[in-house]
Amino acid sequence: MPANDDNVTVTQIGSTVLTAVRSVIDRLLVLSTEDRELRLRLRAVALEYLKATEERPAIPEAPAIAAAEPQAAGPIAPFDVEPKEAVEPPVVQTQPVTLAVKPAEPMVGMSPQVVEKPVVGFTEVTDADLPLIETRCRLKMEGARWAATRSHRLQDGADFFTEVAPVDRELIEKARQLPDCFLWMCHSSGPSPSDLSQWADVAGCFANVASGIGVIRSLLEADDDQDNRFEQAIFLLAEAQSALKVALDHLGGVPDKDQNRVYHWLKATAFNRQFYIPRYMRVDDRADPTAWTDLDERIGKLDATVQQGRQNERRKQSTFNRIRYHLKAIVSNGDADRSYDWHKVIDAVEELVRGGTPPSNRELRDLLLPVVDGMPDLGDLPSGFGVVLREIDRFLATRTPTAAADVATEPTEDLKQAAVLLCGKTMVLIGGDRRPYAQQSLEAAFGLKELDWITTAEHESILPFEAHIARPDVAVVVLAIRWSSHSYGDVRNFCEKHGKPLVRLPAGYNPNQVARQILEQCGERLRAGAA
Repeated sequence: MPANDDNVTVTQIGSTVLTAVRSVIDRLLVLSTEDRELRLRLRAVALEYLKATEERPAIPEAPAIAAAEPQAAGPIAPFDVEPKEAVEPPVVQTQPVTLAVKPAEPMVGMSPQVVEKPVVGFTEVTDADLPLIETRCRLKMEGARWAATRSHRLQDGADFFTEVAPVDRELIEKARQLPDCFLWMCHSSGPSPSDLSQWADVAGCFANVASGIGVIRSLLEADDDQDNRFEQAIFLLAEAQSALKVALDHLGGVPDKDQNRVYHWLKATAFNRQFYIPRYMRVDDRADPTAWTDLDERIGKLDATVQQGRQNERRKQSTFNRIRYHLKAIVSNGDADRSYDWHKVIDAVEELVRGGTPPSNRELRDLLLPVVDGMPDLGDLPSGFGVVLREIDRFLATRTPTAAADVATEPTEDLKQAAVLLCGKTMVLIGGDRRPYAQQSLEAAFGLKELDWITTAEHESILPFEAHIARPDVAVVVLAIRWSSHSYGDVRNFCEKHGKPLVRLPAGYNPNQVARQILEQCGERLRAGAA
């Protein structure tokens, strides 16, 4: 037979042998997923092969000595030899040759037979550790789902090298990017449950732990308990980690550091915040790992509520910023007409009140307090803004005279003229709560005999006002329209009946402001009466 024919024949035979060997390896890999003993023997073969192909230092040649015989590789353990259970195959510390002889590669620096060691005792875990724990749990969820898919594919005869190994390497590479992340479910010594549905429970439990941590992180970032929602999140996370622990026990007691970390974080947080976690923190109170879909739904509902609360808080802060912007424009422009800015402030305050912000909110009060007495007459005010004004009025009524910042320090010409017309007489003031410091200031500034301050309340009858207005020593009636819940028309009827001038006071109780309104609205009448 010609030589070239011999070469063709050899090539064909070699190709046939390689195909047969590859099919044998593929079959062994499938069987090894269910047979621990076979896995051990395959690893022993691989380790012997690595030792035999290990790069060795060159031996210097000597002129008088013949070249040394090549050193034979160590014997390969045959499959019919029972390996000793107590002896673990040695860990190869040199750079290994990449061989696809097992379903997945071990992590860098890990022995091929090592599964994540259980965490014994208390491990200090802080809030700062939660983001990384959440990320690792989500990756482990992905790994558990892949573990089930990989087993199904191998059982169905999928090609390991093209359909399985690439995903193994991708997941392991993701784990390498995270500190202390060991994908034990993708490791060659990982569990191989006969019931692959257990992987779905493990994946769902890891997902619930990650989602529970996500809710808690949102609450921690907002620094707001949001009506005890933080405790609700704690209780759900306790149930999630317990279900994960039980799911891992069903796989043969696989320990997981992140489950342990979550458990210890829960204990420390409950202790530091002084509340009790009633369920799922004891070995005799175990959550059901197969009910992970129900727990996922409950965590999702709480998360939606928390996110809505955060969105509302962001909207609220945006509205506060809008108020600050327009108040700054009002203050910086002095006596200029800032009606536009005041309307923007009023609309923003109304929006806050409708959104659930209490009218007595301190932040809102502190913003309005320095400027509210200078607000011009803008007509009828929205109900929400009116309630805020009444709350500010109640607050001001409790302040001591020494705390008042709006007492006139320098009388204007208007005040001097009004004081001449009102000295020794009585002024009736209708509206809001009586402020002792404002009353003293007005009496002193105008030289009044008395300031008869009638406090008002919503839905209060106006009939008792008439007796105060009808007094002969009353020279003028001032209606503080901003603070009063009664209409101008109601009070005007009494004033016309008893011949008393009525002054609408749109701004605050500063004596200079009151004097200006008195002179503008009834100055001529008072002068005529004095003459």
